[in-house]
Amino acid sequence: MTYYSLLSSVNGVDLLFTRCDYSEFYVSYRNNHVILSIPTERDILNYGKKAPQTCFILFRNVIQDSVTSLNLRIERQDLSKHASNFWNQLKVADMQLIDEFKRVAKLAAKNLYSEIRIVNVNINYSVAAPVRRSIVIDAENDDEGLQDLLKDLFVEVLPTPFLHD
Repeated sequence: MTYYSLLSSVNGVDLLFTRCDYSEFYVSYRNNHVILSIPTERDILNYGKKAPQTCFILFRNVIQDSVTSLNLRIERQDLSKHASNFWNQLKVADMQLIDEFKRVAKLAAKNLYSEIRIVNVNINYSVAAPVRRSIVIDAENDDEGLQDLLKDLFVEVLPTPFLHD
């Protein structure tokens, strides 16, 4: 006995999302159908993502797995349109299923974020004051003193010798 069926038609591909008694969900294409399973928190965490997936992305991944099981190859954008069509229809037909995806996504996010710890580490460091040398330039060695000053300031930039007689 069918509880409800939702139809999505994108680019000539008709997918049927069906909920039967006993909370069994199916995705069908023509005469082939596959059981849709709602992921658990553990399933989500085993995907190995750095960030938790949203409830819609979880739903979309479930639809994608079902379509793959049906040996149906459709474009990713068409698959997203099918998932979006089903999602929008489910908001009217079966809000409990959407709430279940939200609950699982929230638990997975909570679990993932509980493993992330922000650690405040105080690092003591000191910056050495620059060494100040007084450079005395006398009239006789004016060019040598200026050249030494420029070498100290621009060690790698200036060619040697910079000043010529």
